[in-house]
Amino acid sequence: MAHPTTASMVSAINAYLAFLKEEPESEIQRLANLCEALDCLVVEYHPVPDIEPDTVVASPSVPYEPLAARASASFPELGLYAVVDPIQGMDQEVMLGDAIDDLADIALDLSSVLLLVENGAVNGAMWEFRFGYQTHWGAHLHQLRGYLHSVMY
Repeated sequence: MAHPTTASMVSAINAYLAFLKEEPESEIQRLANLCEALDCLVVEYHPVPDIEPDTVVASPSVPYEPLAARASASFPELGLYAVVDPIQGMDQEVMLGDAIDDLADIALDLSSVLLLVENGAVNGAMWEFRFGYQTHWGAHLHQLRGYLHSVMY
């Protein structure tokens, strides 16, 4: 039986992935909707239980390039932005973040989560969702979210 939070997790993932396909009327509305979808992913992270997968399941392979192309087509106004590591302090070089890469990396990781759910590996999907947030897509999301805030306001 699936955990009660699985449905809301899957719903939030599907809502995010939909923004790489749709084009609302205005740029500002499209960006506002994207921000809301990103925020919902963070909200969904918290109730997902910290469980181990039932079995060792390799995450299904999802190709990056189509996701990056969709992100670029859906959000052509987004680009590079400055990033610093908040833990490193003042003596560091400014790095570049790439909003399109962020969108695609988040989509890539979340698509793998959906494939695990579709293949019946629900515990594995929840584990992958949490682990990915903590180690990869969560960092992309929060850096991107800060950039989007600056672009919008």
